[in-house]
Amino acid sequence: MRILIVDDESALSASLRSLLESCGHQVEERYTTAAAIRLLDKRPTEFDVILLDLFFEGVADGIQLLSELSLRPNAPPIIVMSGMGLIAHAVRALKMGARDYLTKPVDPEDLLLRLSAIESQSRRLRDNSLDAESDCINLGEGRRLVSRSPKMKALLRQAAGIVEQDFPVLLQGETGVGKGLMARLLHTFSPRGDAPFIAVNCSAIPRELAEAELFGHSKGAFTGATGQHVGLLQQADGGSIFLDEIGELPPALQGKLLTALEDGQMRPIGAREPVSVDVRIIAATNLDLQTAVKDGRFRADLYYRISTVTLAIDALRDRREDIEPLAWMLLDELGKSFKRNNLSLTPAAVEALRTHGWHGNVRELRNVLVRSVATAKHNLLDFQDLKFAADSTTQTAASQAVACQPPSAEDPQKPFSATQAVEELLEQDEILPLEVLERLYVSRVLQAMGGNKVATARVLKISRGTLRRKLREDATS
Repeated sequence: MRILIVDDESALSASLRSLLESCGHQVEERYTTAAAIRLLDKRPTEFDVILLDLFFEGVADGIQLLSELSLRPNAPPIIVMSGMGLIAHAVRALKMGARDYLTKPVDPEDLLLRLSAIESQSRRLRDNSLDAESDCINLGEGRRLVSRSPKMKALLRQAAGIVEQDFPVLLQGETGVGKGLMARLLHTFSPRGDAPFIAVNCSAIPRELAEAELFGHSKGAFTGATGQHVGLLQQADGGSIFLDEIGELPPALQGKLLTALEDGQMRPIGAREPVSVDVRIIAATNLDLQTAVKDGRFRADLYYRISTVTLAIDALRDRREDIEPLAWMLLDELGKSFKRNNLSLTPAAVEALRTHGWHGNVRELRNVLVRSVATAKHNLLDFQDLKFAADSTTQTAASQAVACQPPSAEDPQKPFSATQAVEELLEQDEILPLEVLERLYVSRVLQAMGGNKVATARVLKISRGTLRRKLREDATS
């Protein structure tokens, strides 16, 4: 590693340099913060770690240098060093963005362990960096984020720009758009990725239990508290906590949460001493929190604390390019759950999904596919196999086209089935050439689309010119 030591104690600096170089590190020294600034201005990406003393000849110049470096986007991790009586300043430095702190005199083994942890973390980030342009991002534990739409790609590029920062993030969007998945992405690719990720649905916790769940309680703190309970905030220590539907958090707890975020300490119910917590807050809401602030339903100071960065996730109906890849991903997951291999969709089924209203977003898409797979007797899902909610107010273009099709002579009430149409063609006594089967199937789909050539071409995934050519061939044969 390339390490910069900034300390006015030349003897200590020299001993640290000797230790670090003996372990294979490259080291430079500067004895004033001004000299360090000049060096970093010339070579801003040169160093992997800075070892920074907080006090120079009795003046807290280290704090001032840390403050300036915290504003630089590519500043390296900083380990601050302070004497035994200056712990309060070290805590302040950590809040300002320092990665770690050491007490003077520095213990060599302790220093090497801290550096090893930073090196391992940096290596993991390089090997597991967020590729915002990928159509499928693996989040671990079987979770994937798929996207093809320009809107989602732009959002992922925005997320990639902040993922290594420790800023609180507020995710906004309708219910079911995937805010929880985005929260996991922000955690997984952050420096906290190996630490706990705790997800909390604030609207699902009973109000009378919310404080105990979030902050914990000691034994005997209240009736029924038969033992000590570690709160969710403390469980997430070192990692991230995802507060979904944060707009539903009871007002009485909003102030206590703000204190925990500002001071890095919280007090479990019934505890005599506060507990230190170091967590990154990722919050989410489908409410307009600014309106809630104006109405007095949400604290303004907490809102500004959690919304340092805001990411807005578009509704699924506004990024239709994502519907098909999401459907295939969900089918793959459902195939494993239902122990059914090769689950697939016909072109008509894909078109029905693509044109549906999806007011419930990705969550509704998953529910439709779960119901469809559970009730279908075959693995190839056609349009009529899709089980949209009975109270859906938005018909798909495909469903409207099928509803308008001419009734068949055999069964006037029977809807068109792509699967059945293929089976009927294959049941012919005569072996038909492939080109004849293709023309017959195209004719069947055109009939199902009520003669609409645009819808037919879209369902068949061919151009309108190709469809016109096939129809001409059919007419002249």
